[in-house]
Amino acid sequence: MGDRPFSRRMVRLAALLAGPSRAHRQDLWPYLAIARDSGEVRWRGKPLLTLVPPSALMPQQAGQLAIVGSGPSLAAQHPERLPPRTAILVNGAASLSDQVSPLAVAVEDERFVFRHIAMLARLPSTLPWMLSPAALRAVAERDPNLLRRRAVALIDNLAKPVNAPRRRLDDRVLDGVLCRDGQAALSRDPDRGVVIVGTVAFSALQIALAARPHHILLAGIDLTNAATPRFYETAGDTASSGIIAGLDRILAGFALARDVARNADMGLRCASPVSALLDLGIPFDDSLS
Repeated sequence: MGDRPFSRRMVRLAALLAGPSRAHRQDLWPYLAIARDSGEVRWRGKPLLTLVPPSALMPQQAGQLAIVGSGPSLAAQHPERLPPRTAILVNGAASLSDQVSPLAVAVEDERFVFRHIAMLARLPSTLPWMLSPAALRAVAERDPNLLRRRAVALIDNLAKPVNAPRRRLDDRVLDGVLCRDGQAALSRDPDRGVVIVGTVAFSALQIALAARPHHILLAGIDLTNAATPRFYETAGDTASSGIIAGLDRILAGFALARDVARNADMGLRCASPVSALLDLGIPFDDSLS
């Protein structure tokens, strides 16, 4: 919680006291309002933007899409080799936007916004963002002008949806939305929401899978060295990571994504030579090495 302002910590505690069913309302409180039907977003009572669905940011009949994380392995690779407008950059990988010519930037954790708002502020207004409700509110708190005149898609949490109570992923209402396998699940319709597992890379992957490209490349998604600095960080100045604690859940999600991609004849490959994804049978791709 070290990257959250004290006021946000107090809001989180107050929301928990209100009960677990609607505690996620704190993602919007106090000044953000999102109308899911129309996509209208209001900040402090005034119109801020109109959301676009995540699918609207994806190319039709894409040959390849890439999800680029911020794992340490990326420091020794060449992400600039990715074709223009094929990469979704997640979190700190946004710092590569001048090298990669990305399709979009995805941020899920408000703590990243609080810590790296200067990085986000340097991104061109023509670059679309995919934001969770909490990340959207955090950007608006820091500088709402960063959101105006920009295409913004919502990363909504199917288990904790905007303006609705919390629900279990085995809720029958989600039968037509989710692909399930044991304890793992992923969304077939990211416009309605995604399954959150603890890394925004998995949320971005669900959006990419729904676009049905021929191939998806996973780069900078290591999951084996979360205690070491990310490729854009330096020793002594690193943000904490929850990947280690949630690794089993994360890997179960990626294993399901592997199967979904295989069944749909989509190639799913991993460009990180040290990634835990390789142990799932996702093949290595040396195109960035």
